[in-house]
Amino acid sequence: MQSQLDKYPTPIFGHIEVADGRVWMLPEGAKDFAGDLPEQEQKVVWATHFAPDADLFNQKVDGTAWKSKPSWSIVATEDRTVHPDLERFLAKRMGATTVEVKSSHVAMLSQPQLVIDVIRKAAKAAQGTAAA
Repeated sequence: MQSQLDKYPTPIFGHIEVADGRVWMLPEGAKDFAGDLPEQEQKVVWATHFAPDADLFNQKVDGTAWKSKPSWSIVATEDRTVHPDLERFLAKRMGATTVEVKSSHVAMLSQPQLVIDVIRKAAKAAQGTAAA
């Protein structure tokens, strides 16, 4: 995954710090991570964000589900954390049903109704009861 991120750089990587084996977002990174939220909510997102393992994007995962199961993807067209073109590439590679939304990386916070609608459609489709 790191090689893919390198092909599609985003501004967030100028606002991180690696310490204690974790990737910490600096306060100014909240604008790139959650830029479509009000400033006060961006501060909450920054203060509560999970600092992932510094080696996250180089880890190998066994049993990749998207290779054998239907997938859905939401592409956040204003994402400054994972480039939207990378999101599109990965969704296409998965053969995912894709929905695009004008959102930052945190569409689940800025566009919660759209996200829940996609989840519900995916659940119905997985159960074989999707409406035509």
